[in-house]
Amino acid sequence: MNRVHCIRTRIRIRRSPTLLLMLLLSVTLLVIASPAAIAGEWHGSGTPLYTIASGGLHGSVYVGGGHGLTYEDPYVEYFDLPSNIIYARMYVPMWNYNRGDTLTVSINEEKLELRGEPDYIAAWGVSCYAYDVTDATFNEGINTISATYENNNGGPYAIFLVAVYENESMSYTQFWIDEGNYALSKAVADGGAKNQGDALFSGDLDLETVERADLWTVMIAGTDGEADELWFNSNLLGTDMGRAKTGAYLDFDQFDVTDSLVGCDNAAIFKRCDEQYLHPFNAILVVEHESSLKGDTKLTVHETQSSVRSTIPIPVIAVLAITIIGFFIIYMKRKQGQR
Repeated sequence: MNRVHCIRTRIRIRRSPTLLLMLLLSVTLLVIASPAAIAGEWHGSGTPLYTIASGGLHGSVYVGGGHGLTYEDPYVEYFDLPSNIIYARMYVPMWNYNRGDTLTVSINEEKLELRGEPDYIAAWGVSCYAYDVTDATFNEGINTISATYENNNGGPYAIFLVAVYENESMSYTQFWIDEGNYALSKAVADGGAKNQGDALFSGDLDLETVERADLWTVMIAGTDGEADELWFNSNLLGTDMGRAKTGAYLDFDQFDVTDSLVGCDNAAIFKRCDEQYLHPFNAILVVEHESSLKGDTKLTVHETQSSVRSTIPIPVIAVLAITIIGFFIIYMKRKQGQR
């Protein structure tokens, strides 16, 4: 009796159009939404740039790194550092991250903890590993940082280091360190095209005492000849800034923005314009004051805003579902016409 009941149940399932449609949709959506470790997996639009650390001190900020995607392994960068570092942030932007990839970074041959998931990931696997390396052993002078990765079809775009250091003989300096990974793209995903990314530097400045202000920016995936724009407040810093001028797929720039400062809440603005894809990764603002201004050391480290995700955009899922339903309706009409 039980055997006959099971056979009849299987027959009813085969003959139920609704069940067949639901099964087909479920299996298809499960496949496309699964975190398969393949190139081209969509990870969303990522994380808009935000301030990870800010403050002021007698001293300054070292910013260095670069050289672009080379597929060398290990990937090595050298940094000529000052002494008395009170805060340091390191970045390893990576091409084509997939689940299961790993990264090991060594500072002066001292290995850091093995990393799997990056801190920031967007679009088709463009990612970034961020490290607080304040407690690392740095030398005054040349330091060697290397990255060894397990990635079948990718590698680092660069290694960057931002180091805040004290020096009582230097002028009082204010700073903001912004990080993230925001995929500017014309592709219709996550609600539509992303055409602009902003890096905000919140806080007040006494413009009367400012001697100099410098802005550093890091962008990934810009293409030579495809127009984009970089602004600081209302001042256009340049066009086609994302053109791989620092190495393959990498643009690392420094600007004197002294004359463009405003007294409150400055901002760097990345505009995609004609670029197919553009990823702003970092913006660092350092403002040096005249020697007469004195101040205490202040350092605020803000909470990390991680964005590791792997979701297929809703419009893509909707189109796939509609396509499946359409094919199913055509199939059923043809089947009925044969009866």
